[in-house]
Formats: sequence, structure tokens, C-alpha cells
Amino acid sequence: MTSQDAIYTIQSGEKADAVFVPRGGVKDFIYCKDHETVVEGPAETGKTWGACWKIHTLATKYAGARIVMLRKVQKHVYDSVLETFRNITAGAPLKYYGGLKPDRIIYPNRSVIYIGGMDTASKVLSSERDIIYFNQVEEATLKDWEYLTTRATGRGAVMPYTQVLGDCNPGPPMHWIKKRAKQGYLTLIKTTHKDNPTLYDDAGNITAQGKTTLRILDKLTGSTKMRLRWGLWAAPEGAIYTMFSEDKNKCKSFPIPRTWPRVAGVDPLGAFTAVVWGAFDPDNKILNIYREYYEPFGLTTSGHVDKVLEISSDETIWQWFGGGPTERQSRTDWTGAGITLSEPLIKDVWAGIDRVNTLLKDVGLVIHENCIGLLSEIGDYRRLLKDGIPTDTIENKQNYHLLDALRYLVVGITGDGEQVEVNYDPVVIGKGW
Repeated sequence: MTSQDAIYTIQSGEKADAVFVPRGGVKDFIYCKDHETVVEGPAETGKTWGACWKIHTLATKYAGARIVMLRKVQKHVYDSVLETFRNITAGAPLKYYGGLKPDRIIYPNRSVIYIGGMDTASKVLSSERDIIYFNQVEEATLKDWEYLTTRATGRGAVMPYTQVLGDCNPGPPMHWIKKRAKQGYLTLIKTTHKDNPTLYDDAGNITAQGKTTLRILDKLTGSTKMRLRWGLWAAPEGAIYTMFSEDKNKCKSFPIPRTWPRVAGVDPLGAFTAVVWGAFDPDNKILNIYREYYEPFGLTTSGHVDKVLEISSDETIWQWFGGGPTERQSRTDWTGAGITLSEPLIKDVWAGIDRVNTLLKDVGLVIHENCIGLLSEIGDYRRLLKDGIPTDTIENKQNYHLLDALRYLVVGITGDGEQVEVNYDPVVIGKGW
């Protein structure tokens, strides 16, 4: 074993903590210094263990380092990744501040690991950080991740390099993580079960624990098994937009001809504001979704409206559709700020989803590949399962703002009649109902 292969914890008392010898993808992740790095793979490959060991080692090595450990929601940190971190650092002279749910960990060399979530981002990311580690980063939006990259730029850094790190289980095939890696912005490192020394020994033989773990994972079914057992990026069980085809309904981005009528859908409520722009191709009878806007961080309504109008400054938007039945005040606020939102005539969510699915099936709707957030959402949109059976409840519906904006747009332009048509001279999209 070389010195490069061994990563040590802080010595505590008379005995040093055990030596961790990383393998395979976990080892590659630990030693990778690329600014955006995510380690992925099925369950129980040692991803989180490796990530916790890495940030602990860096905090130990670089005095005064400022590191962040977070999840999408802060409360989920405490019974998951923080437990792993505590196990790794047991016996090390670390001080936890904040009681049972600490908000920071102080090292003897003045390094600090801040603990938080994207729901408390302003507290843990109020200034530049050396390392930001996002546990279960598949839960994050692209905007979440991009925001984190702006908080670890190297300005005033203690360490010789800065990183935004993440670990994840595979998600839907069009997840923004895969797209960002394909673009070359993010280094995506794959792990396997053989990377976990508790499952396979140094010679590559499965251990007793490995047999138990894999036997449990082999009992999983559907997309859960594909993701957690085999590490495949697969569509979820209970997927809602089953008619979406990446081959037929996704296309390369291109400049929209000025003669094509343009509309927009807006999800205006709350701190998460989403807008999608659509342009209708009258020759091919296809609605093109060509742009998206997603801002999760506390602008005022007028601030959002100003940004959206600036984005649309060189084009004419025929109509803006947005807001559900209970969002009248939001529509009023947007109108007062400069964009008049029309209420979609179909109020039932599933009826609107059916409209979108019909257009997808008939290839009357395509999404441009630059709409990374929307494509990521559409691949993950799913029904809540009860005893393995899909229900009529959308799982975590509050997380899919771009899809709400798309639904408002489609319902708005197709009206409340029985036929799917654009109310523009009128022109039928696809085959109708």
C-alpha cells in the first residue's frame, strides 16, 4: 500500500483511527480535483463514505478550510450523511455546535464544516467556501447546483483548489447531472459494489455481508432495482409522462423563425418561479418548447417579471398563461408588474397532463435540448406508489414547477374544447383527442 492509497483520519488519544484504503470509483472520486465532481452508482458502493472521508481529510490537512455538507433539505442531513460522518470520525477531537442538530463542526486547526440544506442556503453559503459537498445530489435542481458553483470560485480560498462535490444514486435518463457531464462541465465518476470493502475483499471475492446486501438488492423490482442494484439511469415506476420519447420529443436547439407565434407558461407562486416559452411551427404542426426560466432564490414578483421581460425583449409573446385556480392573487401581482397572465381554462391537473401526453404521443410537442431543467423534470415526474400500485397522487408535486408551467401553456393554447388545437387561426396540433 502506497502513501497515496491511504487516507488517514486525525489521530485521537494514543491510537490512530483505522486506515481507509479506497478502491475503484470511490478512490478516483477522493483524489479528483475537478471543480464539479459527482460520484454515482447503485446503493451500498461506498459513495457517501468516500465523500465524508474526503471532506474530513481535507479539513484536517488544510488549516482554516471552510467546507459545507448539505442536502436538499437540512433536516434530512441528520439521520443520513451526518451519521456516516460521525462513524468515520469517531474519536477525533471535533466540536459540534448546535445541540442534537448541529449547524457546524469545528476542527482543532480552525477548519469548519458547515451543515445545512438548500432551504437554509443563505446561512451556510453566505460567503465563499473551499469545498461544498451535496449528499444525494440527484435531489437537487440544476439551479441549485449552479448556485453552489458560484460559492466556490477560489476567491479568498484557503485550499489550493476548490470543489463542488456530490454523490448520487442514478435517476431518470435525462437528469441534468447526465446532461452536465455530457457537456463537459461536470466529472461523473461511476462506482460498483466491488468498490465497497465490506462487500468484496481485496482479492475481489464477495464477503458474507456482500452476499446479504446483494440478496436484499436483488429482491427490488422495476426501476428501483435498475437504479439501486445495477446502477442504471432509468425512468421511475409510476412515470406520468409515459408518452415522452427522447428520440421523438427532444430536439437540438435552433433559432426560432420570427413568423412563428410564441406563447409562454408561467408557474408564478412562491420563491420558485418557472417559465417556459413555446413557439408553434405552422408548417409541421409542432409546438416547440425552446426556452426555460427557473429562479428558486427569493426575487420579488417585479424582479421575476423584469428578468422574464428582459429575456423576451426581442420577440413578441402572443399570450402568457399561468397559475392554478387558487393563484388569482399571483396573476394579479404579475399583471401589476407588467405581464398579464391568462388563467388556463382547464383547471383539473390530470386533464392538463392528459393534454400534454396526447401532444407527446402525436409528436405535436418537442422540447429543445437547452431546456435541461424541464427535461430533467419530465423524466422524474411520477405517481405516488402505495403497496407498489400507482395512485392518483403526484409524488412531491411541489418540486415540478417547470412542468406546471408547461401544462399551463399547453392547456392555454388548446383551450377547453375536445380537440387539441392551437387557437391561432386555428391550426390543429397532432391528431386531436
